Amino acid sequence: MSTLAKRTFSSVILLSLLAGAVFLPYDARKWFFTVLCAFLGFGASWECCGMLNGPKQFKGLKWFISSALVMIVIFTVVQIDRFLEVHAVLPYWWGISDFVFFAFVFWMIVLSTNKNNEALQAAINGFAVFFLFSMALKLICGIYFTYNFHGNIPATFLMFILGTKSGDIGAYLTGSLCNTISHGKNHKLVPSISPAKSWEGLNGGLVFSVAVTLAIYTICSDQRNGYEWWDGYGYFKMTVIGVLLFFGGMVGDLAESSLKRTCNVKDSGHFLPGIGGLFDLVDSLIVNSFVFYFILFFLNAK
Repeated sequence: MSTLAKRTFSSVILLSLLAGAVFLPYDARKWFFTVLCAFLGFGASWECCGMLNGPKQFKGLKWFISSALVMIVIFTVVQIDRFLEVHAVLPYWWGISDFVFFAFVFWMIVLSTNKNNEALQAAINGFAVFFLFSMALKLICGIYFTYNFHGNIPATFLMFILGTKSGDIGAYLTGSLCNTISHGKNHKLVPSISPAKSWEGLNGGLVFSVAVTLAIYTICSDQRNGYEWWDGYGYFKMTVIGVLLFFGGMVGDLAESSLKRTCNVKDSGHFLPGIGGLFDLVDSLIVNSFVFYFILFFLNAK
């Protein structure tokens, strides 16, 4: 089976899971999203810890970190769901209290090193993974519940996911097509980090990301009740958002490629045919969780 066929198969499965988190009745989709988010957080953090800590996998540490992330997701969803019973979006101070939990986890990880320098390095790497993933997962949960009313589909979340991943897909399709037409003479973007990425793919991915963002804005026009941040300069605003989502996703993808080269691995895992591991899947979403959440507050979403 070709790489394109494998990626298509994986994409169909992933889109089906996304549909469950978006179109099921509110109570069902809320917990469907929670399980899906916890699973992705567990798997991606497990792969990332394995990459950073080399042949000695430190499975006890990986289990602790990945399991702690599952608890973070569950706690965050319960916390947000209760808060949003009376508010539309989360306050700017949301999540700061969790630094207490981060500090506790850090010292528990250090405690496990047992005077071993290699274990201490693994612990520091593990805490870095925990901190990055926990903040990204909390922001993704926040984006999911923003304007996610009982009578609405979570259009804001849909824009975040599809606006990001369509850029990945568009870049891959455009880059592959141009590479075939030019007989392998694509203009390389950053060959030292990711030899497969090209300027042709960048342009195609950018067009895809903007087009999908505008499409969601148009299709979900009947869901705008309460979506104040959608109002005013609508299509111009959404074009800017599409551009930001594409470049944020590209930064995440390149950062993970750089990390994989540093760790001397090709893919973070083999869970998804044609894509790689779960970390390969969510790398662009990690960066864009910060980008998109900042956009929401910059636009004074209420």
